[in-house]
Amino acid sequence: MKQAYMNMRNFWLDVKNLENRKGVIEIGPDEISVAGIEMAFLDGAETKHLFLATNSLGDSSLYFENNSKSGLGGVIGGHGHEALQEAAARMLAHASKLTGKMTAVPVANEMPAPTSPAMVRLFAVSKKKLFHIEIAETELRKPENDFYPFFAYSQQTLGFFRQQETAASAKEAHS
Repeated sequence: MKQAYMNMRNFWLDVKNLENRKGVIEIGPDEISVAGIEMAFLDGAETKHLFLATNSLGDSSLYFENNSKSGLGGVIGGHGHEALQEAAARMLAHASKLTGKMTAVPVANEMPAPTSPAMVRLFAVSKKKLFHIEIAETELRKPENDFYPFFAYSQQTLGFFRQQETAASAKEAHS
């Protein structure tokens, strides 16, 4: 993984970055403040990654490795985009209900990246623990899978980011 991508990924996986912000809510018995997904994708023969995270303040970010000088692309969103905030909040709420089915490690530990483009890493973060699980995307798309709502809301959030970018590009083109 490229360093700029790793820096943003690590920022979101450390909820200490939220400690001094007002309004942070800790959800569920494990007091989750951040949740999201990470996916791998192929760019030619190279494996790159996409990372989506949201926190209980309503902030969401999408980062992806690309071929730019920094190796990082991304979009920050949430505030002022009600549908994106709602999908992200639902993703966070579902993640907080599923921590007992994920691997739990102390926050200082690293979370492994997805092992292949067919796999998705879902995660939830509290002040003390990092919860994560890797599941095949084909399994996550099955409504009977316990993680289906978590994954479905992540995909809606990604869709709202795409809409936000498309609208911004169209506005810029008309200026």
